[in-house]
Amino acid sequence: MRASGGHPAPDAVAAALERFATARLAEVLSRQRWFAGKGRRIASVSVLDAVALGARAPGAWLTLLGVAFERAPREVYSVPLVVRAEGPAAGDVLGRLDTAGAPALVVDAFDDEGFCRALLVAFEEELTLRARQGAIRFMRTAGFPRLAPGSAPASRRLRGEQSHTSVVYDDALILKGFRKLELGINPEHEMTGFLTTRAGFAHVPLLAGAAEYTGADGTAITLAVLHHFTPNQGDGWTWIQTHLERLRDFVAVRARHEPLDAARLEQLVRDASATVLAALQRLAAVTAGLHAALAGDPADPAFAPEPIGARDVARWTQRIAGDLALTLEVLRARLPDLPAPARARAEALLADEAGLTACLGGLDTLPAEGCVKIRIHGDYHLGQTLRTDDDFVILDFEGEPARPLAERRAKHSPLRDVAGMVRSLDYAVATALGEGEGHRAAADTWRRLAVDAFLDAYLGEITRAPARLVPAARSGLARALAAFELDKALYELRYEIDNRPAWIAVPLAGLSRLREQDLARDLTRRTGRPT
Repeated sequence: MRASGGHPAPDAVAAALERFATARLAEVLSRQRWFAGKGRRIASVSVLDAVALGARAPGAWLTLLGVAFERAPREVYSVPLVVRAEGPAAGDVLGRLDTAGAPALVVDAFDDEGFCRALLVAFEEELTLRARQGAIRFMRTAGFPRLAPGSAPASRRLRGEQSHTSVVYDDALILKGFRKLELGINPEHEMTGFLTTRAGFAHVPLLAGAAEYTGADGTAITLAVLHHFTPNQGDGWTWIQTHLERLRDFVAVRARHEPLDAARLEQLVRDASATVLAALQRLAAVTAGLHAALAGDPADPAFAPEPIGARDVARWTQRIAGDLALTLEVLRARLPDLPAPARARAEALLADEAGLTACLGGLDTLPAEGCVKIRIHGDYHLGQTLRTDDDFVILDFEGEPARPLAERRAKHSPLRDVAGMVRSLDYAVATALGEGEGHRAAADTWRRLAVDAFLDAYLGEITRAPARLVPAARSGLARALAAFELDKALYELRYEIDNRPAWIAVPLAGLSRLREQDLARDLTRRTGRPT
């Protein structure tokens, strides 16, 4: 039996989707960019709950899948689908199914413009859909713009995301649909709601709505968030890369015409990068403003600043030390496969684990100076910023998707965000200028100037925060920051070993600098003379 418009009847589709999930979706999921279970053997896939979106999007189903693995905990995914009659179909065709004897196509719903338009109307109408086990509720905020009667904004799906799917509506709104789900409110919903509706922080997209699934036990799961779209000139990573590529060529040309000693090279890099260094100071001020806003509500338990105590330091130290031991073990096993320069640097690190461990001592400065922990971005880097005319907007507050939701919502030192940006600057210059002898001096010079510009501006601005967030002096900030840079660089090193061995030199160089900086600080403390 078929409903009108060539779409199979809902009762037939529901049964067919169950069969399709069991028989075909394991193969389909494994090739999706957003699927987090790659590399693990899927034991089974089942439909946990599903509901038809309604007459505005015939054949569209909001579907929650349970994915069981042979040697890992089950994961839950949001996989909206459109089931339609056989024939030409735009977008990603996931497979075919049989609905009461009639063949049909199964398509990724985010490729279907009718589905995307219906989602936007669901937010406007604050629609609630009753599924078999729970309900899906669409909520809009005061920032939701009224849609013109009888018209629907054009939609376009963004490509390239890995952990979620985004749809832009007429460059006015942007929907982010989460794929891997966890029980509880997603930090993207919670954080942007707090920042835009309560803290009045202007450097994040205005929250316009959210969709959530509520199970039979009353537990809510965030499925999607809707924000105002920010006109921009591209993300911060692309902006920095463009500048650094020009700087590379500029320095190469000058080197052919004059000798470049250290002082002359620094002057050239400083002059050529003056506008970018000033913009990085602005980014630092925006970052400090973000952290000040997140520290501004002592009455809300989810956001109230809390003193950093000895137990926090002990917990962070133990985790990072464990990651250090694990990373060095992995590095030692891969040592024979490394190219000669990287192998020499790796051998020096392996021979001085204590030198890296010493970086963790800087965490003691946080409780000693009365610093507090707050909610933070949690996955902060240049790619999480947008460059506007003369300013920045910060995106993607869901935290590192691979980490558990409770950890992503936990309060931490804001220096963890600062460390993420420092490491991102390092990656940017290494990507554009490389580690080769011809560009190393220019890369080292730019890295130092950029990091100093960012940290000096951040430290100058963060004093306006309503609570003590970081050590007051630059030396204390540097010591505490080193521990979080170590944490980030260890994660990077494991990632590159597993995924991009050709990039391993970047985190290795970062770890070497941290070790050398700590040795220099130790010598200064013992002799009283700066090195």
